[in-house]
Amino acid sequence: MISRRLVRVKVLQSLYAWNRTTDVQDVNPFKSDLLDRIDQTHEMYLFLLDLPYVLQNYALEKKEKEQSKYYPDSAKVRKFSLLEGTSLAKKIHEQLLIQPTTSRFDWNELELSFGEWYNQLYEWDFAQDYGIFLEPNTQQQHEFIENLFYVFLETQEAFNNLLEEIYPAWTSDSQFIVKELAKTINAFPEDIKVSISKPTTQKSEEVLLAVRLLEETIENSEKYDSLIASVTQNWDPSRIATMDLLIIKLALTEFLYCPEIPLKVTINEYLEITKDYSSQNSSKFVNGIMDKLRIDLSNKGEIHKSGRGLK
Repeated sequence: MISRRLVRVKVLQSLYAWNRTTDVQDVNPFKSDLLDRIDQTHEMYLFLLDLPYVLQNYALEKKEKEQSKYYPDSAKVRKFSLLEGTSLAKKIHEQLLIQPTTSRFDWNELELSFGEWYNQLYEWDFAQDYGIFLEPNTQQQHEFIENLFYVFLETQEAFNNLLEEIYPAWTSDSQFIVKELAKTINAFPEDIKVSISKPTTQKSEEVLLAVRLLEETIENSEKYDSLIASVTQNWDPSRIATMDLLIIKLALTEFLYCPEIPLKVTINEYLEITKDYSSQNSSKFVNGIMDKLRIDLSNKGEIHKSGRGLK
């Protein structure tokens, strides 16, 4: 499920950790850190995919408790029946139970928030409209779950803040995880057979790229300092902001050691990452340095790209 943009972000985060402890020569701890960061992204995706079932299960328990009273409140019974016919939530949950991944995230640790979340959900217009259907069909369930994820993940600041508390990388990963959730939901066929994205393995193309970027950048860091100094007249690389310097070094690794990645793609990707992870004025500076390095290394014949349209 991991995209190349997210690969670059994860490598950048691990490089930042390495840069703070440059006395450590062994790259393996940082490689393990990188692989763990990638695994956590998939675990959070699986964790969030179970949100509809978590709310459904909470509501059914509340409904049963209310119905057990001598004088049950019919309004509460109706309220907690909202998700009762959403079989898709249970189908997703059943698929999650057979996943080989052991998650470090647990909904039970957040159960004190279930009531607040459910009350918010019940008040939203799309939920009120959904409540009209006693036995919602596949399409209706599909649209409801899609709306549920959209509202919680795109509009609820408190919910996102809570996710960040249990998963500090949520801010950087959210757009990728939300996109994967939407992709999973949109792929539901009529028989509601859920297709869940599989975790990456150490032999997957994305992980191999991540490891190559990390290892080559660390190994060639001093060489890259010299290259950067050669195109930044009167500007010591040590005076360049740490994040800007690491981004430029990652770009150099792709220039020199990733023949399958077009130069324009590398530059555009790291420009976007600079906008998200560095200072407001960094993108112009980083763009200028990357372009000078591209021209200089190309003129020296040190950049070798394979395939049409890669230069």
